[in-house]
Amino acid sequence: MMNAYKNVMKQIHASEEFKDKMQKEMLAYEKKEKRAFMKKVRISVASLVACAVIAVVAMVHTNNDTTIDLTERIVADHSAPAAKALVNIEGIITAVGEDGLSFTLDNGMEVVVTDETRIGIDGPTAPPKEEQLFEPTFRVGNLISGFTENTSSQPVQAAVIYTNWNFEQPIR
Repeated sequence: MMNAYKNVMKQIHASEEFKDKMQKEMLAYEKKEKRAFMKKVRISVASLVACAVIAVVAMVHTNNDTTIDLTERIVADHSAPAAKALVNIEGIITAVGEDGLSFTLDNGMEVVVTDETRIGIDGPTAPPKEEQLFEPTFRVGNLISGFTENTSSQPVQAAVIYTNWNFEQPIR
């Protein structure tokens, strides 16, 4: 009987050792799992932050590349004297420069629009800005009429652009 008792006691002792060992292994496993989970969380947070930065940069970049709405520069001065407009820039746009403010006409004339270029028709007989044949941007196929003081320079600098319109596919 004593032998049986000793064997049982050895088994109980072995079980406690087993318990302690398993408990230590479980704690170590939990620490590894926590580390792996925290690593995944850090990667996820870093990915979200990177996406947010890319989105902000993309928004800022696209906002800088917005086209200039030239129709905002049209001013109809109804107190100015009425006269027939002198036109020496005339044709259809065949190519537009990357800046959006320079273009080539079908007659080969290269034209540059600057901040000093007057846009639209003015004078007492001028129609309101909304009724003028002027699109917000220059694009291939648009009919152009305007005036420059020096027709011999290449490219010519437009003093006035009266018309910028595409009769087939107009946009406002």
